[in-house]
Formats: sequence, structure tokens, C-alpha cells
Amino acid sequence: MGDLAPKVILIGLGAAVSPVAIMILLAIMVKKDARRNSLLFLAGFTLVLVAIGLAGIFLFDKAGSGHHGALDGWIDVALGALCLAAIPYAWTRKPKPEKAADEHGMKPLRAFLVGMGAMFVNTSTFVLFVSGVHAITQAHVGTTDGAIAFVILTFATLLTLLIPIAIYQIFPRRSEKFMTGLGVWLARHRKTIATAILLIFAAYLLYKGISTLV
Repeated sequence: MGDLAPKVILIGLGAAVSPVAIMILLAIMVKKDARRNSLLFLAGFTLVLVAIGLAGIFLFDKAGSGHHGALDGWIDVALGALCLAAIPYAWTRKPKPEKAADEHGMKPLRAFLVGMGAMFVNTSTFVLFVSGVHAITQAHVGTTDGAIAFVILTFATLLTLLIPIAIYQIFPRRSEKFMTGLGVWLARHRKTIATAILLIFAAYLLYKGISTLV
């Protein structure tokens, strides 16, 4: 797989930085049925993420990614431009306030649907994850290596959700204070975090794309 694995890990970690999705998860984890609902939230989020990835692989393969340098260059430029375009949305977006009725926990289906919705509106993760999928198709590796790279990319993207869930599953009582503090910190710094990640990857993708075209 060469240098593909480190590349998709880096992109996946960038896509994983999703303050709003983490804040929603933390809100679920300080309420009733946190163990069940956090896993259902993760399942819904993962389902949409994987569906986006598979659709991206199909479309990039059909377009001939990995075979046409100019096309790959334009795709990277477009993804970089999308990162820049997502910055105003990330800066102005506000997490939806929790309803009073949710203080006693969510029903299982709602937790699953909230996870799906959190990924659907997660612009930064969407764009960066698709750029990782494009890197896989651009590398033009075999089916097995491509599948492994996709799993690595997906796992890295989910890491910031998997870690809090794992901590809670192991230390449910001790972790409550940590989860609450992390949620407050993310609420305070989410705009700066999201903007920084989008700017970094916008610069990377634009440079990569333009370098391919010239």
C-alpha cells in the first residue's frame, strides 16, 4: 500500500475533528441509557459515513480516478474549494439545543437517527472523508489494499467518537465529569477548531490539485 496508509490516517484524523458531533454524543452520554444510546448514535453516524464513502468510490472509479491526472487534480481543487466554502457554515452553525423532554434519555430509534443526522449535516467531516476516498482511488491499488485503506480511513474518522464511548463503557461513573468538561470546552472552542482544520486541508488539497494540473 506504500504511503497510502499514512495518508488516509492523516486525512481521517482531520475528518474526525467534528466538535458539533462530539458535543451531541457527549450530551447523550450524560443522560439515561447512555451506553445503549451512544452505541446507537455511533451506528447511525457510521452508516451514513460508510454510505458516503462507498458512493464516492463508485463515482471516482467511474470517472477514472487514478488514470487521468488532470481529472484528479480538478477533484482535489474542488474539494479544497469546498473546504473553504464550509468555513462560514462551520463558523455560524450552532448546535441544536437539547429539548427538555430529552433529559431522561432518548428512545433507541431516535438515538440512531440523531447519529445519522449528525453525519448528514457534518460538512467538514463529509468533505475531508471524501478527499480520503479520492486518495484511495487515486492511488489505484488493488481491491484488497483499497478495502483495507477504506477501513483505516473510516476507523480514523470515527476515532473521536470511539474514544469517549470506550471511556464511558469502561468507566461510566468516573467519566461523567470528564465528558461534561470536554463538552464545555468544545462549545467554547468549536469554531476555532473547525476553521483551523478546514483551512489546513483546503491549503493541502488546493496545493495538491494545482501541482497535478501545472
